[in-house]
Amino acid sequence: MKKIYSLMLAALAGVTLSAQLTYTVSNGVYNLTYGKSGDWSFYDPQSQPTFYVHVWSAQSDGDNNQGNFDDAWSNSNTTMTWDNTEGAYVGTINLNTKLFTNSNNTMPQGTVVQRIGVVFKNKSNGADFQSGDRDLEGPTTLTAMAVSEAGGKTKAQVAAGKLFTSAKGDLELTVYDFGGKVIKTLKVNANGNPIELNLSQKGLYLMKISGNNISEVVKFAY
Repeated sequence: MKKIYSLMLAALAGVTLSAQLTYTVSNGVYNLTYGKSGDWSFYDPQSQPTFYVHVWSAQSDGDNNQGNFDDAWSNSNTTMTWDNTEGAYVGTINLNTKLFTNSNNTMPQGTVVQRIGVVFKNKSNGADFQSGDRDLEGPTTLTAMAVSEAGGKTKAQVAAGKLFTSAKGDLELTVYDFGGKVIKTLKVNANGNPIELNLSQKGLYLMKISGNNISEVVKFAY
């Protein structure tokens, strides 16, 4: 489903966009570079150090094989940031971990994505100014961020700040933010009951679960 937010800018984009916006894609990760050519006719960031990327991918468009994924216009959570070394804005769309804020879901492991749509905008919540649409082509297949436990047991899940796992015994839990920073480490004894993580702030996280015969990574929002 195409989202034409600015027909005028979209028309301007057609001639020079390939030079302005370049990207590589592998295993569900799009690495973007914008503005190295010094041509801002697709989107003018107006000297902002950071701007936002609205992202979607729809099964109905044939863009992927496992459902619809869409950001809320009021909550775009992907950014492009000026990099002095590159002399351009750079950003990453990691579909293995990205929470789509409108459909409130993440893409499951093994999803085949033919393309994603993006719009550049100046704010996370809405926009004062924005680009037109751009398709970023694939295809790309998401890698496994979460793995099943040995013996095909049910994967762990986090809901409302609590870990639900079928693993038993002593576990070590390490919670990371999406930048790789360790937020919290816990040593717990799992007995089938939910485990309270006691996180102090809302956000998107990855958690590594380690223990006897278990090594699992869970992505979750809190």
